[in-house]
Amino acid sequence: MTLGMNDGAEDSAADEENAMTSVRLIENAEHSPLTACSRCEAGGCPWDRIAGKPICPDCQERLALGEADALVERAESRPCSVCSRVGVLRYLTYPLRAVHPVEIDLCAEHFHAMLRRRLDRHAFHQLERQLQTLNLTPHQVFLLHEAFYDPNGRPLQPVSDPC
Repeated sequence: MTLGMNDGAEDSAADEENAMTSVRLIENAEHSPLTACSRCEAGGCPWDRIAGKPICPDCQERLALGEADALVERAESRPCSVCSRVGVLRYLTYPLRAVHPVEIDLCAEHFHAMLRRRLDRHAFHQLERQLQTLNLTPHQVFLLHEAFYDPNGRPLQPVSDPC
């Protein structure tokens, strides 16, 4: 999978005021959770969003396997929730049994790793700690689910890098 991130994106003043943390609940989402997938037009569920665009699990898997067109989005000037590197994509997901979606800011490296279910233990635990501040657990977030990571944060089903 290729992810292109264009540098130099400027957040609006409102975005900067709302970006108090790099993992946050989105209580007043400005989108319909049932918008069709931006890649295949599949509908009917609240799909995760990458850089504001809905993407179904099948299309996420194709991206992870390198079987889909490259994802090229403008990076936002925010710190990564794992490493604090500035230049991220917003990843919005709908945690199990949660009222509101959660949005996670991830740099290219950590976005790739999360999508491919290959986060290292440190990165997994960073996200786990930040989710806990929102009364959420990694098990509620599909790409961090216990099917993909053991209790120590080791990947159980990593997707290999495409050749």
